[in-house]
Formats: sequence, C-alpha cells, structure tokens
Amino acid sequence: MKSLVRNTIYLSCILILFSGCFLQSLHPLITKEKAELLEGLEGRWETGDSRWTFFRDSKNIKNISLSGLNVSGDVKFSFDEGDALSKDDKAYFVVYEDLNNDIPDSVLLEARIGKIDETYYMDITVSDLFRDVTFENYHLFPVHTFSKIKIEGDNLNIELFKSDWISDLILENRVRIKHETIGENVLITASTKELNKFVEKYGDDEEAYEDPINLKRLSNEL
Repeated sequence: MKSLVRNTIYLSCILILFSGCFLQSLHPLITKEKAELLEGLEGRWETGDSRWTFFRDSKNIKNISLSGLNVSGDVKFSFDEGDALSKDDKAYFVVYEDLNNDIPDSVLLEARIGKIDETYYMDITVSDLFRDVTFENYHLFPVHTFSKIKIEGDNLNIELFKSDWISDLILENRVRIKHETIGENVLITASTKELNKFVEKYGDDEEAYEDPINLKRLSNEL
C-alpha cells in the first residue's frame, strides 16, 4: 500500500507538470549554489482554488500529517517513522493543494528561489522522497517549471512562464533555444546558463507569463 501511495503521489506531480500549460525544462533555472531564502515565504498561502504551503523542516509544520492519504482536508504523505523531512540548503518543500474537490488533491514539490536582474524567480520540480526505485518509476522523469515570485505583506504573487509563449517564439523562428517537441508540448533542454540568459532577455515580457496566481497568507505560523 505504501508503494502505491508513493507512486500515485509522484504520478500526480508528473501529470501536473506535463499538463502543457507551463514551460517545462530539463535543467533547473536556479541551482543550489545560486538559491536564496525569501524572507516571509514559509507558511500557508491560499487563493480561491489552491493552497500552497512552503516549509523547510517538517517538524515546524502544524496541522499537516505526513502519513498517507487525504483525510478531512488534511495533507498527508507516507514516509517512514523517524525520517526527517527537512532542507539543510536554501531550498523549500512545497505542498500544493487543489481545492476544487471536496477532498483536496495534494502533491509534494521542491522549490529553489533566486534573483535574476533584481527579480526573484522560483524553480519548482517534483520531490523524489516518495519515489520508489521500481521499473515503472524509471519511466517517469521530473522536469522544472519557472515563475516570478513576489511577496508584499500578506500577499504572494506567482507568475508561471507559459508553454504557448515559448512554443510560438520557436515556431516563428524568433528565438533559438535548445528544445525537444513531445506531442504538443515543448521541453526545453538548454543548460542552466542558457536559461538564465534567456530569462534576462525575456523576463520583462508580460506575454511570457500565465495569469498571476494571487495568494493570501492564511497565518503567520506554520
């Protein structure tokens, strides 16, 4: 059962990140060496249809049980008793909850945040904490998605790069960046260095982003 729960969580992450809505990259935009901690980010944030919880140490989390399935709206994941769920570098765990269902669907992600041209960007990928080493999972490959991120008081703004925008640039020969076309989706294969140069050039183009996700802080405490 534990293996099934872990695989289901991981597969859910893959489906979200390969939905075709957001720009997907093989390599990270923000590396461990370039990552920064964003003051005030840890905690719970909510919009009308989603809730985001940012944390670096599970021992500091209140009202989140990391033990299996969604029950009564609580976010629950399965890992062995006694395991530590913490980040000792400048990275975050992110529990993303889709609130459109009676029992929220939830996934565990990992995020790093860094500054490019004085703007903070967030790099999100799936967490492999619950990924068993199985034949099936060798066929699931994590990708990275990027967004602008900004905190103003109790407001958190996230703007994800969108897939259609980069696809149009590539098809119109307006930009050269390493990529592969997978069905209707474009997977960016450029290096982290190339990605940074790309964001430096196009990061101020508002056409590059999905509509902003505007979240409100639920509590000053985790």
